[in-house]
Amino acid sequence: MADELTAILVIILVIMAIGLAFSIGANDETLASLVGAGVLKFKIALIVGGIAIGSGMILFSGGFVPETIGKSILGEGLEAKYTNYMLLAVLISSILWLVIGSFAGIPLSSTHSLIGSIVGVVIVYTIFQGGMDLSTAFNYEKLRDVVLSWFISPITGLLITYILFKISAKFLLSRLKGLNQIEKSEKTFKWLLFIAVIFAEIWVGANSGEALGILLGLRENSSITNGQYITFAIFCGIFSFVGIYFAARYVIRNLASHMINTRPSEGFIIQMSSAIILMIATLLALPISHSHVIVFCIIGMSIAQKKEIDLKGLGKMGLYWVLTFPIAALLAGSIYLGLSSFGFL
Repeated sequence: MADELTAILVIILVIMAIGLAFSIGANDETLASLVGAGVLKFKIALIVGGIAIGSGMILFSGGFVPETIGKSILGEGLEAKYTNYMLLAVLISSILWLVIGSFAGIPLSSTHSLIGSIVGVVIVYTIFQGGMDLSTAFNYEKLRDVVLSWFISPITGLLITYILFKISAKFLLSRLKGLNQIEKSEKTFKWLLFIAVIFAEIWVGANSGEALGILLGLRENSSITNGQYITFAIFCGIFSFVGIYFAARYVIRNLASHMINTRPSEGFIIQMSSAIILMIATLLALPISHSHVIVFCIIGMSIAQKKEIDLKGLGKMGLYWVLTFPIAALLAGSIYLGLSSFGFL
């Protein structure tokens, strides 16, 4: 009976992880600038973008961000292994908090939510497991780097966008004379925007290690084999594609309708800036929030163009971003405490 329950739990965790990969694609808005600029037909853009995000997720499934979430964020005290009930509490908490945020109209980060949930669960697990030391439960150096990256990456995105726009304005845009030259330049930037968006989508997929981190955790505690992990990683890539094609189209179409007047040159700079940040973070195995980075890239563009910034709205978003980590930790810890009270450790 115990073996059957374990097998059922593993199946549930795998399905939930793949569902999380679907939601990553479903909530991605990267293609909006490409669709708004009219570079590709809508369905073709969805297919190309879906392939890019799925490819990034699969190609970087062997380590990097998934390994940080599924293994290296834990310390020697846990022997770098999660129990299946810990993973279940993490997933339930992350999904529940994101659903609450969606219905409340609050923009939240799945990355912050998942890492917060892991911290909450590990703390409760350490307290209720005799002889375990909280000082060795985490890899504090890695955890510090992850949290710092959440603050550094948006600010860096703002700075890169600001600098790139100023450079392009000085050496290119300011030298264009007449409407014909401007239109010709923007037509060129349409295809540069296409390259930038696809480049960004690949790194969005590569840095979105939430689902793969759960699966890697299952591999580390020997619940699934390495071959099964690779197979499920491919499924995650496929379902992220499905998420973009069938669900993200509504978000993308809505955002694209507000970006028709945005110049392709501006979209190119914003997307390249965010892609560079995502690439660096991925190669450093640091899970960051793409939505946070892109928001600050847009702010950087507004500052460079001396446009007004909604400071009140920005402050509200910032508050939610900061609160996500502790709230997810408390929620996950409570869920795991409930499971442990029934003997599910």
